[in-house]
Amino acid sequence: MSTDVPRKDVPGPAPAASIAVSDADEAWISAPRRDRQLARLTQLGRALRAPSVGIPAAVFVVVVLACFAGPALLSLPSPVTGDLANAMAPMGSPGHPLGTNELGNDVLSRLLHGGRVSIVVGLGATAISLLAGALLGVTAGFFGGFYETFVMRLFDTLLAFPGLILALVIADYLGPSLTNTTLAISLFGVSRFGRLAWSQTLTVRHRDFVTAPRSDGAAAYRVIFGHILPNVLPPLLGFALFTIGTAMMIEAGLSYLGLGVPEPEPTWGNLIASGDAYLSSDPRLVVLPSMALFITVLSLNLVADGLRGRLTEER
Repeated sequence: MSTDVPRKDVPGPAPAASIAVSDADEAWISAPRRDRQLARLTQLGRALRAPSVGIPAAVFVVVVLACFAGPALLSLPSPVTGDLANAMAPMGSPGHPLGTNELGNDVLSRLLHGGRVSIVVGLGATAISLLAGALLGVTAGFFGGFYETFVMRLFDTLLAFPGLILALVIADYLGPSLTNTTLAISLFGVSRFGRLAWSQTLTVRHRDFVTAPRSDGAAAYRVIFGHILPNVLPPLLGFALFTIGTAMMIEAGLSYLGLGVPEPEPTWGNLIASGDAYLSSDPRLVVLPSMALFITVLSLNLVADGLRGRLTEER
């Protein structure tokens, strides 16, 4: 004996009497959430095994470990405590592998601590941009109507301002600090993440794994967080890696102009700024943080480029 289970009404066009769900979408719908997450992690693991992705990813991990664990492992002195009697010591000096700066601060200590701050700013600003942009973009693509129009015009307004100029204005208004710098840079990426999330949502919102739960009366938040977000995240995560590097470059620019993280807290940007006066006499004070920033951003961009292609192919 079989009985027909009535379907609940949902906003929008009336669903068809029966929905033919593809095998792939049916497997996605019926899989527990934990299995969906494991599938995404397995997909990421396969992508990281490719040399074009794994090698630059390893370089970035080494940089992160050096910046966060290096000072303690090497027992380096404080980056803000110097000895004027030992100022401008050359590379290879006893107790100072990379020498000291004009205030007698250990260059290696400031380089590693500066990388720590620059990475934190890049990750923090990108996380805020990703969270805000993804939520606005996905909900705009899902609900449509006036809300979608309002959100997209908001994105257009943010995109109308050059990112660095917008960050400069906000940082100057809020004042130089780690928190204010992170917030100022985060606005640079909200519209970019939002438009990408919106466009990806438009491509999947009519897929069977979205329309079938909606026709069964599933709550909107369950459809968004359980079915749409996991399928639009891969391109967003690839773009996030690009954005981390961009955020670090913007932070360096703000700090170079005196609007980023203020001295004596070191960042790669203000290390370059403080060493600029000694570029002709002692270029290492500029070259070392510049090379550290270059290698970190390049490795992030290479990982992002490799992941973007592989994760998109396997969706």
